[in-house]
Amino acid sequence: MKEYTRVIGVDIGGTKIAVSLADNEGNLLASARIPSAKYEENLADIVRAAQEMLRAHHLSPADIACCGISAPGPLDMENGRFLSTPNMDWQDAPIRDDLANALGVRAVLENDANAGVLAEHYFGLAKGKTDAVYLTLSTGIGAGVISGGKLITGKKGIGTEMGHVVLDVNGPQCNCGLRGCLEAYCGGRAMASRIQEMLREKPDHPMLRMPGVDGKLENLTYQTVRDAAKAGISPAVELWDENCMRLAQGLGFVLATFNPEIVILGTCAYYAGDFLMKPVLEKLPQFTWPEFLDCCEICATKLGPKVGELAGVSVALYNL
Repeated sequence: MKEYTRVIGVDIGGTKIAVSLADNEGNLLASARIPSAKYEENLADIVRAAQEMLRAHHLSPADIACCGISAPGPLDMENGRFLSTPNMDWQDAPIRDDLANALGVRAVLENDANAGVLAEHYFGLAKGKTDAVYLTLSTGIGAGVISGGKLITGKKGIGTEMGHVVLDVNGPQCNCGLRGCLEAYCGGRAMASRIQEMLREKPDHPMLRMPGVDGKLENLTYQTVRDAAKAGISPAVELWDENCMRLAQGLGFVLATFNPEIVILGTCAYYAGDFLMKPVLEKLPQFTWPEFLDCCEICATKLGPKVGELAGVSVALYNL
């Protein structure tokens, strides 16, 4: 890698897309956020945002070493395409080659959870660690794993999908097609769907009068559940308790499988803080051995919203 390198990062999420221009020290030179929509519309948005950043900094495509793309799985890594992503309608979208051709920059694609652990490895709590796991806790749930200092991706590049480990075959339906996945219990979109269904026939429920809900079921979100649980409102309390228990169960799988020295929990843990972390850590000994816990730090990310902005950047840096 050159002593000073500039890259473009694109982080694709179920509700938003972050586009960043950064250097190899993690300094964000420019960034933009775009609401997630149809593929063709978002592709044009991403290209336009990146080109505007280059013009603003008097740069050309030749000044950019790489464009790193962080995207939710499962992905066709060999061909740089989306497959049937549970939380987005981007079936078969050839994002890697489309961006490379439109920007005139080499592009690389990586699963968003893998990109997240790379961001933590370069710039966050996993810096200097050889065995680390990052769990995305956002619209969906994924896991990025570094073992022995190297990213684990598996035969087809779709390994470590811990969000789709089945915790209960009789559990709620997951968008991936299975039942009872960790994501079906703890993913932001799944929890929003579950609380909406619980209150569908209860138009006078106090949660529908909470700030930002305005009496509309579709405005009930993961954040609504969290805030209502803090206020002691049922059924949010019970749903939050289940969320904490199932997350602890999922972490038990992670610890037993990878024996990491650190596990970093993403966006939802960052915003919920101890209200999530404390009960999860209290429940965790039910699901794993003391030997795994003794050598592992489990914490919320400190990068906060910067995880998305640095995820694509970190994919580019890892591939240089």
